[in-house]
Amino acid sequence: MKPALATALVAMLLAGCSGPATQRAQSDSAVVAQQREPRSLNPAFENGASSTEWGELLFQYMVKYDDKGVLVPDAATAVPTLANGGIAPDGRTVTYHLRKGLRFADGAPLTARDCVFSIDAILNTKNNVQSRYGYDRIARAEAKDPLTCVLHLTQPFSPLLTLVLAPQGFPLLPAHLLAKYPTMNDLPFDSLPIGSGPYRVVSWDRGNRIRMEANPYYYRGAPKIRRLDVAFVVDPNTAMNQLRSGEVDGFYDDQNRGDFEVLSAIPNVVTTRTRISAVGALIFNTSDPITSDKRVRRAIALALDVRSMVAKTYRGALDSSDAGRGLFIWAFDPKAYPDARYDIAAANALFDAAGWKRGPNGMRAKDGKPLSLLLVIQAATPGDAQIGSEIQQSLHQAGVDVTIKAYQITQFVAPVAQGGPVYGGKFAMALYPFTNGDDPDTTDQFACKNVPPNGYNKSRICDPRIDALLEAGRTTYDTTQRKAIYAHLERILADEMPILLLYQGRQLNAFSNRIKGQTTSLSGAFWNVGAWRT
Repeated sequence: MKPALATALVAMLLAGCSGPATQRAQSDSAVVAQQREPRSLNPAFENGASSTEWGELLFQYMVKYDDKGVLVPDAATAVPTLANGGIAPDGRTVTYHLRKGLRFADGAPLTARDCVFSIDAILNTKNNVQSRYGYDRIARAEAKDPLTCVLHLTQPFSPLLTLVLAPQGFPLLPAHLLAKYPTMNDLPFDSLPIGSGPYRVVSWDRGNRIRMEANPYYYRGAPKIRRLDVAFVVDPNTAMNQLRSGEVDGFYDDQNRGDFEVLSAIPNVVTTRTRISAVGALIFNTSDPITSDKRVRRAIALALDVRSMVAKTYRGALDSSDAGRGLFIWAFDPKAYPDARYDIAAANALFDAAGWKRGPNGMRAKDGKPLSLLLVIQAATPGDAQIGSEIQQSLHQAGVDVTIKAYQITQFVAPVAQGGPVYGGKFAMALYPFTNGDDPDTTDQFACKNVPPNGYNKSRICDPRIDALLEAGRTTYDTTQRKAIYAHLERILADEMPILLLYQGRQLNAFSNRIKGQTTSLSGAFWNVGAWRT
């Protein structure tokens, strides 16, 4: 065979072998797989990690956390403090100074007017936002000048910096596009939003992927990765296979932390387990006829060997030690909020005291009614399925019948209006990992007024002692005082047991080593997506 012909054949073979992964490796694009598809790309209508993810991809916050756990400026020039005058001495006024030259992805300027509009939009009761917590402490937002936004508070409110126009809350929205509508509900904007973040949406192929392009007006300069796709892959095994083949460059927030060893074995992939302000929890519905009795809740907790369950399920990727740190972060007191204790004798005594006696078949009943509970879990999450099975078996041995019902993740976390089982209260127990936020204030998880649809109090607990301590903790900026207040709160929560903490959350991410600069912060993997490169 002639050399020229051989060269031509080799070239043809190489061309035939080159697929999407090879082509992408030579281009300025990337694909990240994840299990959950959002309902909306307006973060005001999302919750938890999904709201933050799309907020950081498409929008800006005033401030956000970096990968060192430090609160840093984003749209603002500085983080307001008492020392720099951003927080007034009486704690009732907070001033943000915006960066010069900020623009939305359509080229329109971002000013203090957008700051005021964004806050007013969340406070507008006609908008179907998941929570107004933090925003409801603002008496008035003022655009003092185009670059100065002043928040006048109803009272001192220490968690404000992490809640309002921050990743735990919602980002800056474009007044020039949204202010003309009476509400933000069901607008085309929800599918093709315009923000001031590093990317803008090109298309949303429902059930498949969202395609984004670099925002040329991003204040740090257009991202080097010009096209970024987020592909929706419900099954984690499929996502891992796509990572192996190079079909995707990353797998974001794998819901099954037990995949850590498998992900770590994939060549040319960097896998991280970042501790975040989140917990894995068994949530008790305190409005349920059976689990409204705290003796039953405590008995269930005592009947579960949490340490063993977590160790066996997640094989070292997660552990149950100091689980409360994921909820109370720097204010966590292990003496006030100890780890779950396994004591089957104490569990049996509490069940008996609550009137649930064993029958001849070993199962418990009261007034002729069996002790039967519904446990809801996320589908396509093997770790949750295994923990759920362990709970079912352990409680059966204690005389409790447990039925498990699994929901796809989008439906599982859906709000009340969309029939979500957790926020709709359609459960006795829910295996639910959740993010609390970046401040030890847990008002949205435990306050009476934050029971869904008005917030994230999924257990529906309502206790005046808890409300009073939450009020005290959020109205002082003194860290020492706040630690003492939260220690008292933790003791009450440990006794009332609205939720049983299983572990502190970790976000499990895996990215190809062709993606440079990716790190994970308290707010997730996309906090610095504008700086990624290939």
